[in-house]
Amino acid sequence: VHDTTPFAVQAEVTLKTNFFGTRNVCTELLPLMKPYGRVVNVSSMVSSSALRGCSQELQQKFRSDAITEDELVQLMTKFVEDTKKNVHQQEGWPNTAYGVSKIGVTVLSRIQARLLTEQRGGDHILLNACCPGWVRTDMAGPKATKSPDEGAETPVYLALLPSSADAPHGQFVSDKTVRAW
Repeated sequence: VHDTTPFAVQAEVTLKTNFFGTRNVCTELLPLMKPYGRVVNVSSMVSSSALRGCSQELQQKFRSDAITEDELVQLMTKFVEDTKKNVHQQEGWPNTAYGVSKIGVTVLSRIQARLLTEQRGGDHILLNACCPGWVRTDMAGPKATKSPDEGAETPVYLALLPSSADAPHGQFVSDKTVRAW
């Protein structure tokens, strides 16, 4: 928020790192995932508030159970392009590159989980997005409420779900609890 870097540059770098980086890693590693594997993508509660800051039309697209990865990539690319034209707010986007990037991570996780169920359902792979919480890091600062160890609890919980578990899958999880998306 206090960064003086132009917003369009922030948007491009943030989406490249958080959304496209996550997507690229998953594209390469998901085909190699063994049965009973666990995938945990780190999102943020900011994705939920950013989603509420989107236009109704964008919210519908992001909440759709039928959105494809290609459609999501088009939306994320459009956000970056709209910031470059300084029309992102008029186009229904919130004024948070970080928030939009984490919307992308959460929706990508839902899409990938759906595809895993369709294509490899018998492999019992579980894929989720999670929010570690407000963790004392360089980004969040010293006033954040959770230590790094406390922030790791939900991601580790999801990574260590037993082989007998069939859920959560394709969910957004915070404090080891599935949250509405």
